[in-house]
Amino acid sequence: MKKRRNIGFVSTRFAGTDGVSLETMKWQRVFERRGYHCFFFAGEVEYPEDISYEVPEAHFMHPDIRAMEVALFDTERRAPDISMQVHKLKEHLKLHLYRYCQKFDIDFLVVENALSLPMNIPLGLAITELIAETGVQTIAHHHDFAWERPRFAVTAADDYLRAAFTRTLRAL
Repeated sequence: MKKRRNIGFVSTRFAGTDGVSLETMKWQRVFERRGYHCFFFAGEVEYPEDISYEVPEAHFMHPDIRAMEVALFDTERRAPDISMQVHKLKEHLKLHLYRYCQKFDIDFLVVENALSLPMNIPLGLAITELIAETGVQTIAHHHDFAWERPRFAVTAADDYLRAAFTRTLRAL
């Protein structure tokens, strides 16, 4: 059996001095001291290109993601075209997650906040499907939760939230 050597971090952003980026740097140091290699997938990544995979639509501030957030929160119904957009973008992100895992031969994932806050629903769904389809062992490291933020209280995305933003998979 292959020893786990490659850790894949996944989030919306690994840049700047926000809590997720700082916590990830701590985890990275711990893993690297133990002999692991760390790689980073996000919509914005401030790591060298040889260890990162950047997909703009993974960022919570991407215009398509912001438009979805407006359409999915503070309302209890969603338009069919929004559902289609969510699924289309989920498939796009999932394809890139698969490419990321293959490119860096990822053995284990650490998902930073992307499965606790619905700031990028397509990304959360894509990560959840990747885990379900591959069985890749995953730590979901959460700093914030949807129920802590009033803006997520009224939603037309309950089905998405139940599917991706709760612990529902054995590998998670």
